[in-house]
Amino acid sequence: MRRTVMKLVLLLLVVGAIYAMELKLDLFPPSTETRDSVSVHYRSAETEQAESPLVQTDHRQAVAPPVEEEYRELELEIAEGFRSRLERFTLSHKGEREKLSEMMSDIVKSALRRDDYSAYILESYLYTIRSLGNLSRITIEAHYRETKEETAAVDRKVSETLAGIITPAMDEHEKVKAIHDWIVTHVAYDESLTYYTAYDAIDHGQTVCQGYALLGYKMLKASGIPVLIAEGTVNTGEHAWNMVQLEGEWYHLDLTWDDPVGADPEGAISYKYYLKSDEELRSDHAWTMSYPEAGVVYADTLTALAESGGEREARRYARLKLALGLHWLDAERTVSGEEQLKRIIAEAVRTGSSQLQFRYVDGPSFPDALKAAVQHEGGSYGYRASYEPYGRDGSLLVDLQLQYR
Repeated sequence: MRRTVMKLVLLLLVVGAIYAMELKLDLFPPSTETRDSVSVHYRSAETEQAESPLVQTDHRQAVAPPVEEEYRELELEIAEGFRSRLERFTLSHKGEREKLSEMMSDIVKSALRRDDYSAYILESYLYTIRSLGNLSRITIEAHYRETKEETAAVDRKVSETLAGIITPAMDEHEKVKAIHDWIVTHVAYDESLTYYTAYDAIDHGQTVCQGYALLGYKMLKASGIPVLIAEGTVNTGEHAWNMVQLEGEWYHLDLTWDDPVGADPEGAISYKYYLKSDEELRSDHAWTMSYPEAGVVYADTLTALAESGGEREARRYARLKLALGLHWLDAERTVSGEEQLKRIIAEAVRTGSSQLQFRYVDGPSFPDALKAAVQHEGGSYGYRASYEPYGRDGSLLVDLQLQYR
């Protein structure tokens, strides 16, 4: 009889335990558990807020070692929680409590590195670890700058827009240009520093650098193009932009700075910060986090593609270079100094040409070089020259009109 009663008591305890788990009752009594709690708050990356320095958000570091295999499932679950915009979610892990507590910060950072979009709309998070023996329960509370519904609206707008600007005949290079052009002609920089997200960009038509980078990330990723968000500093403070991978090479793409404040919406599109190498971008951008190396000049990439393909591909990339203004970097359109300038003016006079257009490498010396070249040639003709800076390398785009008497 006593044995039967004991079996019934044991059965009731098991049923009660299962019932408690189903109801998610707290099976970690405060008197016996250990607890760790960490809160992290992130500021938006924005140029105009230099007086309040940006927290170094190393969870956004693009190149970083993976977490240990025993935490991989936990990392994936955390990443999915952030991606789903859950404001509170609880996970469990079986393993050494002290090691989990030590590794937890890296696990969260690794989870966020799986999706830059989630990382850059995350405003703050708090995680609490409650452990009983080797069983731990991790609760994460998160606050976002963009709701799940707003992100869904961004996704719909991205799909709708891409359907209108991307064609089946386009390759990845042409897709990047189409996306760049759409963003810089449909979004304006928010000088009030109120709007920070991709949703703000599509709903209000305004956002700051972070919103430009987020929208660029969404559109490029939806087009199948490898992309990430980079952050660093510029002369006005903190800043964010994109990095894009084409033909296995990475490039910087700063959509914000290709859409300068005060630019004429109907004017020519700027490509000054379009697919730049590390060396090119470092002239006015700085970064300390680890990102993929961008070691190739994009104009060289297009030239190589044109030369390695057939006639059709040569025409494709020649058109693209022309549209981006990269054809001015070709040797036949570049004048390197005064002696070469003298030669091309002499040839133009000999053949009766009335217009010369070229890129002059040493911009500051051009006025004196032009005067010397004209005096050297002599003859009965006048000239009128107009020029403007080309990119940020100190060179000039020159339009030289020769007027014969």
